Amino acid sequence: MQIRTKLTLQFTLLVSAIICGSFILIYVLADQYTSHDFHKRLRQKAISSAILLLKVKEVDSTLLKTIDLYKKDNLYRENISIYDDQGFEIYTSNDTIHFDTTQSLFSRIKKRGEITFSRNEFSAVGILFSNQDKQYTLLAEAVDSDGHTRLMTLRRLLSLLFVVLVAIVGWAGWFYSGRALAPIKKVMNEVQRISTVNLSHRLRESKNPDEIGKLVIIFNHLLSRIDNAFTLQKTFVSNVSHELKNPLTKITSQLEVTLFKDRLASEYKEIIQSVLEDIKELNQLSNSLLDLASLSQPEVSISTTKVRIDEILWEIRDIVQSINPAYKVNFHTVSMPVNEAGLYLQANSHLLKTAIQNLIENACKFSDDNVATVSLFCSPTELEIRIFDKGPGIEPTELQNIFQPFYRSNKTSQVKGHGIGLSLSQRIIDLHNGVIEIESTVGEGTQVTVVFYTKL
Repeated sequence: MQIRTKLTLQFTLLVSAIICGSFILIYVLADQYTSHDFHKRLRQKAISSAILLLKVKEVDSTLLKTIDLYKKDNLYRENISIYDDQGFEIYTSNDTIHFDTTQSLFSRIKKRGEITFSRNEFSAVGILFSNQDKQYTLLAEAVDSDGHTRLMTLRRLLSLLFVVLVAIVGWAGWFYSGRALAPIKKVMNEVQRISTVNLSHRLRESKNPDEIGKLVIIFNHLLSRIDNAFTLQKTFVSNVSHELKNPLTKITSQLEVTLFKDRLASEYKEIIQSVLEDIKELNQLSNSLLDLASLSQPEVSISTTKVRIDEILWEIRDIVQSINPAYKVNFHTVSMPVNEAGLYLQANSHLLKTAIQNLIENACKFSDDNVATVSLFCSPTELEIRIFDKGPGIEPTELQNIFQPFYRSNKTSQVKGHGIGLSLSQRIIDLHNGVIEIESTVGEGTQVTVVFYTKL
């Protein structure tokens, strides 16, 4: 069921229930007023007859019956009876209609002074009347035909009016729900025009946004994030293709040249060694891509154990210096905890080594003298690692993109690498609830600061 139809039905049902309740209340009040007015008329007639009969000496029961017979305001099937204090009937205005009197009825009238009751289609009143120290009981009844007719007319009128009003409410609900949902329909039409080809398209925002306007703003922000994700994905695929193409092309070219003629064993050995280096580079790239892809999953979980941070750094120092004899790593412990337990960190040893090794190796690679300086600062709540190099530095405009996969600045594009290390290191540090920051001064060098919180 569409929202417009649902809103119309809910609005119609709500208003119809209110109208129906109001009409029922009107009818009940009209019924009560009609009944009260009819009983009031019966009471006045009964008292008038009692006064004429009991207080006017010239009027007897025969004359009073004649007077009652020719009254113009007689009610339909009206009957007025007067009883003495012993319960004997001393007067009745209609000989064709008789009250079914009981002792309990007289007792109720004497106790309460006046009562109203119904008997079949008749409405009746009972009144205790006093005259010259004597008590009389007056009973008056009649059929309120006019009142019944008025109530029936009112029922028909309210029923017809209810049907008409429900129809009007239904149409009004359909019209106004359509107007209320028009902005949403407009947004839907604009969204349908958006595809992967034109993700740069944005929905028009209103100057004074309401709830729908705020939804448009949120949707535009979502489109921006999706657009950025698509752009990064395209760039990632393009860069991966380029990075894979280079070593594969190089390997293919070397093997094709080798097959042109027979060569000496030393030449074959040299070519195989070159191909092996390209294969190792390709393997390293593939492993880095797999690690980056697996760690980029939103719900990734890693197994952790307690590792000692200074031992990790010494181990990484030896690994980096063994990779390239020209690399040199100077390691300093600036501040040490009182208890060696402050050097331990809950982490995945393999991933932590990978992240810090990438950072130190980059520092050696880009430093003019291939030297990286690593400092360890310990405090009761955190472990801080600072890695400094004397490289060309990074432009401020390039720092914001430094953690994007495959991104390489103009100054470092000539240095061998793939541009994945920093992205991978950042993701690993994030998984360990750490923080990584880069500060760089052009012409002086770059400092990478990594902070791990031991107590959260």
